[in-house]
Formats: sequence, structure tokens, C-alpha cells
Amino acid sequence: MNNKYEKHACANCGQLIECTRSLSCQCQQITIPETAQDFIAASFDGCLCLACINKIIHQLEKASS
Repeated sequence: MNNKYEKHACANCGQLIECTRSLSCQCQQITIPETAQDFIAASFDGCLCLACINKIIHQLEKASS
């Protein structure tokens, strides 16, 4: 069966997330700064949950201030 949505574990914390690979995907609900996008792409092989994305954004913002 070919599902429209793929369920897989967050590459950081392991929480089960659903990837739609479209504009309705959970990661499209927030604006991810380019520095965070670059860090995530260099550090992880898969998608992250919103909690992990937000945590990384805040950590990078804190480190740059």
C-alpha cells in the first residue's frame, strides 16, 4: 500500500511524526531561519518534529546574541 503520508521517527528525539512532503507538512507551520535550516541539514539525515525544530531555532538565536 502506498500511503500519501509517511510516518517516521524524528531524527533527533524519536517522536513519531507524519511527513506529507507538501505545504501541509508540519514543518511548514513555522518559519525556519536559514541558519537553522543549514544546521538541521548538516546535522540530521531526516525530518525533525516541531518541538526539536523550535528548540534548535531558540538555541541558535541564544548562541548568536
